[in-house]
Amino acid sequence: MSSGLRELRVWQEAVGLAGDVVRAFRSNVRRETKAVSDHVMLTALAIGSHIADGFARSAASEQKESYLAAKRALFRLESELAVARHAELMPSGALPDIAARSAQVARLLTGYLVYLDRQIAEREPPAAPPPIPPAGSATRDSVRVPA
Repeated sequence: MSSGLRELRVWQEAVGLAGDVVRAFRSNVRRETKAVSDHVMLTALAIGSHIADGFARSAASEQKESYLAAKRALFRLESELAVARHAELMPSGALPDIAARSAQVARLLTGYLVYLDRQIAEREPPAAPPPIPPAGSATRDSVRVPA
């Protein structure tokens, strides 16, 4: 792993978020809820993986797709955590820290996506204006159709 990825703040926060989620669920895993717990933990792990994948991409558009996948995984995680909280599958004391870190990851991801959108817009040539019809020629808008 390159040291550049380790210095990436959004990746650090995503790894910390996954660690918090795993710790919260590891302490409270019961046989009857193991499938749910495993799924939530895998979703948390996917966020950092998508960010690492985006970091490894060279084109801004490819990076954007990976960061969008990370953001989708983050939204899935928030939904799964809400279900787990509602079903009392996780300690209630862990939720505020996880929610705060999740919000930080969301802010950082949004910032990266805005940055990538700007890079993509700068690299795209400006759109050509529509051609101007010669004077006196009929256009579709100027032709009257009898009723």
